[in-house]
Amino acid sequence: MSEHLEKRLHQRLQSYWHSLRGERPFPAEGDINLADIADILPSCFMVSVSDVGQHGYRYDYLGKDLMEAYGEEMFNPDIAGRLISPTDHGPMLEGFRQVIDRKQPVIYEAEFINRNQLTIKYRACLLPLGQEEKVSHILGCMRWGVY
Repeated sequence: MSEHLEKRLHQRLQSYWHSLRGERPFPAEGDINLADIADILPSCFMVSVSDVGQHGYRYDYLGKDLMEAYGEEMFNPDIAGRLISPTDHGPMLEGFRQVIDRKQPVIYEAEFINRNQLTIKYRACLLPLGQEEKVSHILGCMRWGVY
């Protein structure tokens, strides 16, 4: 994936997020219209932070390109969500914590080994969603490559 396309994905999602929030610290989850970001949706996800279970955060949406990164060829968001939910460590969980604590967007780079034993390097953009200064969801996107 070209660096230009990667930056375009993150910039596109952040611009959409900024347009929805207006004067608020961040938009609400209900403000998101998936049709508005259909061109980047396969690389996006939405996580509920309101009901973190023992398996980690619940993915309300998980784009098909992200399932491929984790080495899964399934399209059931519930199963895929459990497979990639963060546990008590790792960069994705730390990114979620930063978004919740700071109530600000977070962009970071990291890597992991997927279920097919391939090294996946990625760049993620995480954006807070919620109401009245409380983050209820995280909207994110991820561009990745195999190394």
